[in-house]
Amino acid sequence: GPVMSTNASLSIGYVPHGPNLDRPMDRRRFPRYAAMRGLSFDVVSGWENHAAIVLTPAADVTHWVNAMPDRRIVVDLPDAFLEERQGPKQAVRGLAKWVGGESRRPVVSYLRALERLLERADAIVCSTDEQATNISRYNRNVHPILDLHGEFEFVPPTTRQSDRFDIVWEGLTATLPAVRQMVPALRALARSRQLRLHLVTDLEAPKYMNRFVVRRTEEMVADWGIDVRLYQWTIEKLTEVAGSCDLAIVPVDLTDPLAVGKPENRMRIFWRLGLPVIVSASPAHIRAADLAGLGDHVVCSTIEEWEEALVELASSPDLRLELASAGQVAARSVYSDESLALRWDRVINSLKR
Repeated sequence: GPVMSTNASLSIGYVPHGPNLDRPMDRRRFPRYAAMRGLSFDVVSGWENHAAIVLTPAADVTHWVNAMPDRRIVVDLPDAFLEERQGPKQAVRGLAKWVGGESRRPVVSYLRALERLLERADAIVCSTDEQATNISRYNRNVHPILDLHGEFEFVPPTTRQSDRFDIVWEGLTATLPAVRQMVPALRALARSRQLRLHLVTDLEAPKYMNRFVVRRTEEMVADWGIDVRLYQWTIEKLTEVAGSCDLAIVPVDLTDPLAVGKPENRMRIFWRLGLPVIVSASPAHIRAADLAGLGDHVVCSTIEEWEEALVELASSPDLRLELASAGQVAARSVYSDESLALRWDRVINSLKR
């Protein structure tokens, strides 16, 4: 390939996750890093004349695997697709991406096409150490990098005085079943005190493959039997709701390999927003709790553990403040945007060979 001097700027193309760069992945990953470093890039759909191309999961794997050998390809794959269970959803993904216009031709095995692209790539960015280990079977240049959260201002932790215990959750409606499974613990707590659960999500969401059959979120939570409030997700709304809550939760379906493989990004968002967070015991959550010095105080594997944690935190504002403060220290240090941008620097520098 062409020799580039280390200070020469690469001409970089970027295949976005969404057309207007407004999807979380486009706001919190490569484009955010580029903005931090003053790197320019062009949004592209083909390899045109860029020396390096950064691909998101929306990129057509069947197309990019054929990029000319002298093009540097960076694949950003923040989800644990390689760990996903073999099943109907995975089996139809290659077809669904073609039907939905994301790939130019249908593929029988999307997974195999993805593996070929990982082998072809010059660098791969993922989001957890576990993924990095898995991906290193295909490629030696793998970098785990978490989301950049510059869009969320830091909010200093405080304790609020209220008769009601307010809990906040945020995420895509597709992950609501993970909340549902710990609702019995919330119901138990609601028997002894006033409780409200605030869900910041999409008020309506497509049900299949993120694009078909719209359903209203309120129908999904109607039978939970606790006081639930729903809000349409925006950065401002999440910040506002979090500011009126005592605790954040990030439950995960521990039986789903794709969910268990997710990074600790949502914990980090709530830590930035000044809240204590309790979470399901996924590898990334356990690691984050350790890094923040929270040990197993905030990590739950069973309904009983969720209930214990909720009861303890509901009755102890001091403990909540202590957990929130430790979390925020971690968010400002080991998890700072600058420390993550340095990892992106290494990715970009690895291309200039």
